[in-house]
Amino acid sequence: MCLPKTPDESAYYSRQVNLLNFTIVQASLKSKLEPSNVFAYCWLENSFPKASNQIASALYHRLQNTELDGIKTVRLIADGCAGENKKTTVLAMCSKWLAEAPCHAKTLEIIFPIVGRSFIPPDRIFA
Repeated sequence: MCLPKTPDESAYYSRQVNLLNFTIVQASLKSKLEPSNVFAYCWLENSFPKASNQIASALYHRLQNTELDGIKTVRLIADGCAGENKKTTVLAMCSKWLAEAPCHAKTLEIIFPIVGRSFIPPDRIFA
């Protein structure tokens, strides 16, 4: 999303600033999409790039602040963005979180759906 919205001729000599976001939908098989289970992390591109470190930090924050009573397996469903989600940074963060996780959380799975054939829950936020 470009900020501010201006006509091209007005912004010719000045650069627009992009607002970057990373959205997490906390859901189970039967849960509905509600504001209470949608978490959007937003920042300006001049502060930080949208890279695997920012994604891992936001994901770690969400996992640390989620009540997981009785949950044995945590499944993360992510798009196939190679520059953000498929990096060793995110995998290392998941390993760190699992080592610190409550004792009943035994496994963490990362699922990458088939490209072009699947929709993940955050896709509904932006539709």
